[in-house]
Amino acid sequence: MPNEGALKEVERCFAAFRGEHGRQNFGSACDWFVQAVTAAPEIGFRYFMTRASGAVGECARLTQRAAELADWLGGLLAGHPDMHVLVDYDPPLIRRIVDLREANIAKGLPSIAVVTQGKSASVPVANIFNSGFRLPSFAYSLVTEEVIETWARDFARGGACYATHLEPKRRNVERLRKAGIDKVIVHVRDPRQVVLSMVHHVTMYPDQRVALARSGFGNLPVSDQLRLLMDHYFGRIQWLWGWMEAEAELNILFSTFEDFVRDRTAFIRRYIDYYGGHEEHFSWENATTAHAGVDQHFRLGRVDEWREVLPRKDAQFLTACLPKSIRERFGWPD
Repeated sequence: MPNEGALKEVERCFAAFRGEHGRQNFGSACDWFVQAVTAAPEIGFRYFMTRASGAVGECARLTQRAAELADWLGGLLAGHPDMHVLVDYDPPLIRRIVDLREANIAKGLPSIAVVTQGKSASVPVANIFNSGFRLPSFAYSLVTEEVIETWARDFARGGACYATHLEPKRRNVERLRKAGIDKVIVHVRDPRQVVLSMVHHVTMYPDQRVALARSGFGNLPVSDQLRLLMDHYFGRIQWLWGWMEAEAELNILFSTFEDFVRDRTAFIRRYIDYYGGHEEHFSWENATTAHAGVDQHFRLGRVDEWREVLPRKDAQFLTACLPKSIRERFGWPD
């Protein structure tokens, strides 16, 4: 059982973090995250990451503290070598996960970094490795924002998988390469469908986009909802550009949501081949099993719903903003 006093302190900090984040006091929220991890590194980091990773990333980004926090977290690993295991604090469970990873390394199973575009079936895609090869999740970054150098070097030892929406910042690409993370899967989806999926997501989970929820987002016409999400749309296009440029430095396998929907078996086969085989350690049944409680964001699995739902002028505008070179690269139609 965890240290009860330390756990209570982390819970107190988390409640305060939630309150400050909900009030959009991002600097204060960030301070509560730091206080929790300072009080109990083995409890605090994973407690926040398994409950509010997106909110932590948002606070770090909006306060421009991501690099500072990444350096600080990286320095903690030597004294707390298992703090980046992404499960709740349960010492026997953590021990089993650490032992599983070491057994994977002994089998020669490498680690694999999976970077997914939001709203692209991230959980089922990561499950191909997390469950199919039984590769546990060990973080190598502060959510989507910053690769943590010491954590990345540990990740590169093998035996793990971590799926994120990591930003393709120059320093993130360099840190992955220098750490020895030489294979990266980047899984993408047509941004026109992504922005429509985000419309549904914000409507269903207003607490995750507080500012939008307060604007009455869920009751607006779809054209107005799109206008409020245009920064997100252009951001996803820039994200695609960034990872395409990173091909010059990393061995990247691009996969698409459309291929995932079209032929799941061929999609998984391509992943296995890129990973290096090791099929004697792979379970097709485990890789394709849905997990209740974590797959709920995989809503309809449509690739072209945007054509039917969006007003014609909006659909044409989104298409005009999506560079032809990107559409051709990933087979997304006009």
